[in-house]
Amino acid sequence: MRKLAIYTLLALAALMSGCAKNNGDIGLWFGLWHLDTIEVDGEPDAAYNGCYYFLFQGKVFNLNQVDEAMHSYDSRVAQWSESDDGSTITIDFADDRYTPYFGDGYPSVYLSTVTTLRVLKLTTTTMVLEHEEQSTGSTITYHLTRWN
Repeated sequence: MRKLAIYTLLALAALMSGCAKNNGDIGLWFGLWHLDTIEVDGEPDAAYNGCYYFLFQGKVFNLNQVDEAMHSYDSRVAQWSESDDGSTITIDFADDRYTPYFGDGYPSVYLSTVTTLRVLKLTTTTMVLEHEEQSTGSTITYHLTRWN
């Protein structure tokens, strides 16, 4: 009986030491978010046509671009981290090869190789992020909704 109890405890310990978050689930951040609008200094960016999605899973960030038929056109992968107090996130595309440039004809999303964004709002359905663009000093605000 004692051996059974020891084996049971060892099995429970092994199960509990596995992944703490199923499939990279990271709470409110987890999943696919549609970038609805971009504001530059409080004004809507008229060039933005709604063709980008942000995807958060574990510590992986994916910036995905779609075409008019909603087919994935291009995507960039980065690592992301959240500050201890949850007030900012940093998206790091590792080096210039992965900077989110998608080519002519598509609007900029104003992200650089490493961008730290302030978290203005994060709920189960809505996200608002903001940062100051390095090259112009403009305040860029991203309005996203969870894509189901």
